[in-house]
Amino acid sequence: MDFVTLGMFIIDEIHHAPPKAPDLDVMGGGGLYAALGARLFRPPPSSSRVGLVIHQGHDFPPNIRETIDLWDTDCQFVQTPNRATTRAYNRYEPNGHRAFRYLNEKVRIDENTLTSEQLASKTYHLICSPKRCINLVQGIKERRKYLAETYSTDDQAATRLTEDPVFVWEPMPDLCTPAELPKCLEALKYVDVISPNLDEFCSLFGISIDLEQPSGWSLLGQKCDDLLESRNGKFELAVVVRLGSKGCYVAQPGRHSHLPAYHEQDAAHHVIDPTGGGNSFLGGFCIGYLQSSQSRRAGRFEEAALYGTVAASFAIEQVGVPILTRSKSGEELWNGVNVPNRFEQYKRGVQHRATMLSNQDNGLSEE
Repeated sequence: MDFVTLGMFIIDEIHHAPPKAPDLDVMGGGGLYAALGARLFRPPPSSSRVGLVIHQGHDFPPNIRETIDLWDTDCQFVQTPNRATTRAYNRYEPNGHRAFRYLNEKVRIDENTLTSEQLASKTYHLICSPKRCINLVQGIKERRKYLAETYSTDDQAATRLTEDPVFVWEPMPDLCTPAELPKCLEALKYVDVISPNLDEFCSLFGISIDLEQPSGWSLLGQKCDDLLESRNGKFELAVVVRLGSKGCYVAQPGRHSHLPAYHEQDAAHHVIDPTGGGNSFLGGFCIGYLQSSQSRRAGRFEEAALYGTVAASFAIEQVGVPILTRSKSGEELWNGVNVPNRFEQYKRGVQHRATMLSNQDNGLSEE
């Protein structure tokens, strides 16, 4: 298993500014979108190495089940016929602020919900409070250790279970406050990556950051370093701040980088609904980390962000999830686009931009 998310599946109501009507019964949730981000880079047969859990209530729409089945992932449907499927209200204000609330009771996913295959995953995506983050990491590791002991010592499954997986933590927005910062710092001792969006990052420190000003980028870097310095010997921690239309910022000890959004130049035309973009980013990020050709982990995190950025680009091009079809030759197309082709296009653009900036820094110019 390459990727497992412990985020939830939710059926969304997405409300817009008048006069646009709301979109109802939209498949969503942080877990679903994270799995989508990973699935984009794992076509069959490797799609079965993407894992998620969905609690399926009595009102689960058949068309949503059909769409998820089409992805051909390792999706564990847990039947909960005595309750409705988890639903939520989403509203985006003109300033981009998102209002969110659950409309009914939610059902959490933990290490005891996962199958033995999912417990052997190489990467995990968590969306939770600091305390729950610590509990989940410890719980997953304990169950992996227990399962490894049930296999013979030369079994490949036992070997996979004894290897340390990569934990990517997405903190809960309402708990990104200065009062929660000490708990957040404690949780960083247990994970490999923390990834808030810019609003959450600012709320965590009780500050405002204006990225239209050079001072804003400087402050962003300083506060990322504050988080990195708390790692308590965990050298390979990365802070990945998702910046929406401005891309993402990847901070590691002594190494910071900024990647632009894929739809940076034509966002008004291509970005329809930002719901799930950040979650999809982290699913793609996890697969990118595994795919990376970089020998050092620092370089792998930066390359992983390329994958995350491309994954997010597909998630935000429509309300709900992108449409999966196949070309006449049998290749997968998402929204009519070949994912590897978009990735290579984006990677070349980032490399060209880096070359241009390097030339400018050195006083050179292209003819």
